[in-house]
Amino acid sequence: MSVDRLSNKVDVDLINRKHNLLKAQKFNDVLALLKQKVAEYPSTYILKSCNEFLLMVCKITEELVVRADKINKKEFVTDIFKMLFSINDNECKLLSNSIDFLHSNNMIQKIKTSKKMWSTLKKSVLSKKG
Repeated sequence: MSVDRLSNKVDVDLINRKHNLLKAQKFNDVLALLKQKVAEYPSTYILKSCNEFLLMVCKITEELVVRADKINKKEFVTDIFKMLFSINDNECKLLSNSIDFLHSNNMIQKIKTSKKMWSTLKKSVLSKKG
């Protein structure tokens, strides 16, 4: 059965993804986004040891992963860094300590709703002008 014929019979988007399947989907989404972001920086810039980049990844994870997903956010971020930068065990420990530091200093927070609304409004106005 071809994919087109199958999609006419079943809308796969209506089937809820849970646990490992949900984690894999979110992981791949974040990984694809971050690969794009990494490509924007010069190759001489070492992102795997950049705290600003780590904070950005943590904030993206905070926005994307909710408690109901039952995904450990720290492990999620660590796995992202392993895939992006092939980090070793010592670098993993350093990354873990850095995440703990960011968390203990309340630096990892969701993006404020007002900021999201302002961004959406700006994009809407700009798209109408163009």
